[in-house]
Amino acid sequence: MGKLTPIAWGLASCLCSAALHAEETPRFISSQTLHEQQELPSLSGKVDLPLDPAAPGTLTLNNAVDRAVSWHPSIQEAVGKLLAQNEQVDVAKSKYYPQISAGMNNGYANNYVDHGFSPSLVVSLSQMLYDFGKVASQVRAESAGVAQEQANVLVSIDNVGYSTAVAMVQVQTWQQMVDVAEEQLTALNHIGGLIRQRSDEGAASQSDAVQTDARIESARSQLIQYQATRDSAEATLMSWLGWNTLNGISNDFPDKLAQSCNIAQPDDRLVPSVLAAWAQTNVAQANVDYANAQMTPTISLEPQVQHYLNDKYPSHEVLDRTQYSAWVKVEMPIYQGGAMTARRNAANYALSAAQATIQRVRLEVRQKLLESQSQVMSLMSSLQVQRRQQEYSARTRELYQQQYLELGSRPLLDVLNAEQEVYQARFSELQTLNQLHQLELNCLYNTGRLRNAFRLENRSIQSVEIQP
Repeated sequence: MGKLTPIAWGLASCLCSAALHAEETPRFISSQTLHEQQELPSLSGKVDLPLDPAAPGTLTLNNAVDRAVSWHPSIQEAVGKLLAQNEQVDVAKSKYYPQISAGMNNGYANNYVDHGFSPSLVVSLSQMLYDFGKVASQVRAESAGVAQEQANVLVSIDNVGYSTAVAMVQVQTWQQMVDVAEEQLTALNHIGGLIRQRSDEGAASQSDAVQTDARIESARSQLIQYQATRDSAEATLMSWLGWNTLNGISNDFPDKLAQSCNIAQPDDRLVPSVLAAWAQTNVAQANVDYANAQMTPTISLEPQVQHYLNDKYPSHEVLDRTQYSAWVKVEMPIYQGGAMTARRNAANYALSAAQATIQRVRLEVRQKLLESQSQVMSLMSSLQVQRRQQEYSARTRELYQQQYLELGSRPLLDVLNAEQEVYQARFSELQTLNQLHQLELNCLYNTGRLRNAFRLENRSIQSVEIQP
């Protein structure tokens, strides 16, 4: 056998090294190993979030939404993706300009003198002259991606604003539920005091006092449950606001939001999720154009300067160490195992899917809007009935108390039931108002008018100017 050439020795050593490295590669996954290898920050213990003390004064619904969109990290995340996508447009456009590269060739070749080593410095330039729309389609795809990320920023703002408003409405509702529960407990305690006084005087039996105490304890338990629900709602609201505590919470719900569901023909161009789906379709169309262009030639100018560092290059007796060349290169893929056709087919399928996504998103938005509108009409009717019920319950309570205390013709059970029916009607009204307000917020969200309603347009939100 002949001697192995240096190249053969190099290949053999690389193969042996790769085999040894493959044998040493661990065949397990460890979260601790990932933590150490990737130099991740500490993920254990208390996580310090960017929370601030609550602002002084009484918090209104508009204040809460304004505060949430001004700091929430999900919006900052969407803005970061938008800025990154803007740079991708510049990356795509850069292919219109000359691509200059420099490097050094190191190696052996059989046409060198004595099959020797001849390093060289290389400076090359490539200028695309005509590519049948390859670069243009990439630029369109990235520009459509910018539009999609802009829509995603609006989606993020709407999500944060909507979720904060819903959390605020929940706090308002349970705050009022606790107030009514406290009034109920006070009223029952008052009745209990009268019953004990009558019992001491012999005008009422001991069972009346025991029955009243049982109702008082039931009302106290209900109050504790409502307080726990209110505290939970406040914790949710604080997480959206980025505050550690809350001061006063206004129970006012803006009157202008009461007509949010009164819209006959919504404009899908105002809904960010529809705009994002539409932009995705434009991205898919540009990718189809790019896949078709990939099957056409690319014409480019390819000049190059190469400088050899020794005299072992071919024809060194007659050629200078520094050599120049310039070519007009026409390149076109002929066969790549069916990859080009598969890529084109995949792009067409992606376009069809994106077009279906637009219809799906529009259908979902329209369905949610119609559901909210129909429920609002039912709740408005229910609210009127509940308010009449309150009036009748209050009148019944007065009559029963009068008949029990003055005439003795009414049993205590009727008095207690009438008393609690008054507060039960008030609880039902508050719960109905809570559902009604949430549905009105749903209508704002699903018609894309939430930003306008809360004055989030024509202003800067986390470094991005939001326009109508």
